[in-house]
Amino acid sequence: MPSYPKHLKTGSECPPLKENQLRLYSMQFCPYAQRAKLVLAAKNIPYEEINVDLVDKPEWYLKKNAPGQVPGLEWIDHDSKETKFIPESLIVSDYLDETYSQNRLQPTDPYLKAKHRVLIDRFSGITTAFYKIMQGDQKQGVEDLNKNLKTYEEALTATFFGGSKPAMIDYMLWPWFERLPLLSEVGFEFNSDGKLPKVAAWVNAMESNEAVQKIKVPTELLKKFTESRKQGKPQFDFE
Repeated sequence: MPSYPKHLKTGSECPPLKENQLRLYSMQFCPYAQRAKLVLAAKNIPYEEINVDLVDKPEWYLKKNAPGQVPGLEWIDHDSKETKFIPESLIVSDYLDETYSQNRLQPTDPYLKAKHRVLIDRFSGITTAFYKIMQGDQKQGVEDLNKNLKTYEEALTATFFGGSKPAMIDYMLWPWFERLPLLSEVGFEFNSDGKLPKVAAWVNAMESNEAVQKIKVPTELLKKFTESRKQGKPQFDFE
């Protein structure tokens, strides 16, 4: 997987896109981009990763994706030779699963797929609480986070939400669970009261997953990035 590890900024040039090369626009610490990377890893899809500075965004990236968010998936169509681009983590992940048939991650049963999508959509309750804690509203954030985590404890009936092995839903939820240790410094300890045994076991199982291990962001780097963001000057590149 060729890559440009440094985050490209305003004034940079977009690296030339090659035919037969799938490209993912990403940011090293972005949990939404990590969703797409987990799918790519789980399905063993080769790709090129281009990191984008999300504060000082390159002009060329804003032309591709006006909101300037990541992930973004880009490729040159084999038949038309047209350059194609897809934004948004869930849309990118679904596209990859539908286009690359190996190791399908979505359930084939429409009802089960719908149930999984409900849990993915309602996960915004956890992400909102997570960022609320990170931004200093600890009391309300912790209360909201524990309340929302209970929903997933009740929904988990097997080792993974997908059953005996991780499915799309597991990879879509995982990035924020990987980041829960960051909250220990501001008063939140995951499963401190022991009321989330099934989710805690799921976390352990996910940590052993090959795709998760391959894409994992080192905790120390996450801490550095988080601290820089708290100071109002996000740093995307660390030596």
